[in-house]
Order: sequence, then structure tokens, then C-alpha cells
Amino acid sequence: MVLQYYALLRSVLGTRPKLRRCLTRCWRCGIFFIAAACNAGRKLGCPYGCADEHRQREWRRTSAEYYEDPDGKRRKSKHNQRQRDRRKAAPEKLPEPQRPTEAKEEIPTTLVGYVQRVVSAIKGRRVSREEILEMLAKEKSQHSLVRQRRIDQIIRTLHERPP
Repeated sequence: MVLQYYALLRSVLGTRPKLRRCLTRCWRCGIFFIAAACNAGRKLGCPYGCADEHRQREWRRTSAEYYEDPDGKRRKSKHNQRQRDRRKAAPEKLPEPQRPTEAKEEIPTTLVGYVQRVVSAIKGRRVSREEILEMLAKEKSQHSLVRQRRIDQIIRTLHERPP
């Protein structure tokens, strides 16, 4: 899959040489990706998960540092006390019957934003988030290029996304 991504990235850079200056390597996993023009040349995490993981890790670290401080511990204790008081004051709610959830895969927002930025740069115009989501939905619904009988493709699709 990575080889397909790199082949596609090379073809895009071949047709749009001005995007070459936006080519950036993820500081964590090392994969190449196209950054926003304002971030060209900066040390960035890729939109495939490294940036989100780094953001969460740093949030946990700063939060732990804050609550280890005596002032932070005092504030956290007051906050927890207010939460307990609210729970006591609120009437008990009956649990709602659970509805069956759809087996729908959601595309991470950072990935959608990345695809939006790259497609906008390739087309030379601003592409809306809705257009990107429609394009990705259409792409996901296409049949694979694997050599299979038509009935086998349909059965595999039904197993992946039941009606």
C-alpha cells in the first residue's frame, strides 16, 4: 500500500512541480507527504496518525505535570467535588435502549483535511470538505481490481458492509 502511495505521490509531483517544495517527511515514521505551503520545510508529523498521537501524548504529559503541582492538585480536588455534587443533585436517568449502530467506517478528520489540501493544490482551486467526502465515499464503493468472479466480489462486499 505504501508503494502505491509513493507511486501516486511521484506522479503528482511530476505533473505539479511547484508542490515539490511542500514535500515533507514525517519526523516520527519517516513517510513523505505534502504539507501546507505555510508549513513547507518544518518538522511535522504525518496526517496518518503521528501528529494526533504526538498531540495526545503531549497533552497527557502537561496534564500530569500540572496535577502533580500542589496548586493543580487543589484545583482538581475542587473540580471533582463539584462533579460529585452535580451527580447527587441530578435525578437518576433510566438507561436508553441501545439502537443497533451501523458498521460504518469513519475517515479520520486529519486525513480528510490532508486529502482536501492535496486535491486543492492539484486542481488549483479550493475544494470543499463535502466534495472530498463524496469523492472518498465513491472511491470506497468501487469494486476492487482483484481478479474475482462477480459473485465473489459481491459476497465479499456484503461481508465487509452488511446491509
